[in-house]
Amino acid sequence: MDPSSYLLQTEAKDFFRKLWDLQLPSKITITIWWIFWNYILTLVNLRYKRVATNVSCPRCGSGEEDNYHVFRQCPVFREIWSSLNLSWVTSYINQNIGEWLTWVFERSTKEQCWIVCCALWFIWSSWNQFVHERKIISDRDLVKKIRRYLAELEGIREKKLTSFTERTHNQSGETTSSTVQFDVAFNKRNYISASGLVVRDQMDLLKTLKMTLYENISSPFVAEAHAGLEAIKLVISMGLSSAVINRDSKIVIKKCQSQEIDRSVLRAIIRDIQGKITSF
Repeated sequence: MDPSSYLLQTEAKDFFRKLWDLQLPSKITITIWWIFWNYILTLVNLRYKRVATNVSCPRCGSGEEDNYHVFRQCPVFREIWSSLNLSWVTSYINQNIGEWLTWVFERSTKEQCWIVCCALWFIWSSWNQFVHERKIISDRDLVKKIRRYLAELEGIREKKLTSFTERTHNQSGETTSSTVQFDVAFNKRNYISASGLVVRDQMDLLKTLKMTLYENISSPFVAEAHAGLEAIKLVISMGLSSAVINRDSKIVIKKCQSQEIDRSVLRAIIRDIQGKITSF
């Protein structure tokens, strides 16, 4: 019943903050999230679900197929880390995959984090191709694919940066704002709500994530208003001079923009929002 029991520890928060900041394709980010929480369908995990009985590694046959074996112990893939000049990542002896990834990210540059994440995604993809399609990809070919994909991502990033630079030059001094987007969940049985906020800069790069829990919330509209106020506070705390705040609650938005005195149950929250808006 204690919401704080579900909060991430500081180390995990730092890891995920770095992961989101890498701006990797969603397919890779989601896969890393699965790997961190040991949600991938290894044979050991399938045995827990009583789907599989034989859990020996289908590639090397020298151990049980869990996430530790797939990504760090299997000799078929250990050579990949060496070829990518990252052989040190396999020296961590703790078998907890989340702690291993946190340890790797703490000691890696941003470019090395890119390589690690892409390598994990390609390793797991090639593993599935072998298990389900009996398609074998050699270590050398897999390393080539990883490096080629990293080059493509770097090219896309440079193209976006060039496009943004040209766009800002064409705006003749017009200033752009950061964007705040938020969403709300409301549990009418327990009168509890939660809001999630995302702040992105002018280049659409992720700057801040925040989640807030509220108790004794009487309606979804109150939850929306609280989340709007939280968004305003976050913008002020970040020291932003301007921001675009996006939300799909038309009722709350109209009340915030209205010059008339609000007389609904939201009036106190709306008054706080309107008062704080004037500061930026």
